[in-house]
Amino acid sequence: MTSFTCQKCNGTEYSRREMRAEGGILSAAFDISTNRFTAVSCETCGYTELYRANAGTGSKIFDFLVS
Repeated sequence: MTSFTCQKCNGTEYSRREMRAEGGILSAAFDISTNRFTAVSCETCGYTELYRANAGTGSKIFDFLVS
């Protein structure tokens, strides 16, 4: 992100984090994270937005092997 303005407080400082989630019964059974999200949080007020990211095949295989 080159510029950020919070929708709630107009703050300009932010942090980004990656979050992974399971997407169904099989992924839960094998503990594979099939959904990835990027969370962008305002440093001033804490307002957070989630953006979906594509989890590639390599990432899914890595999750399976590490779990």
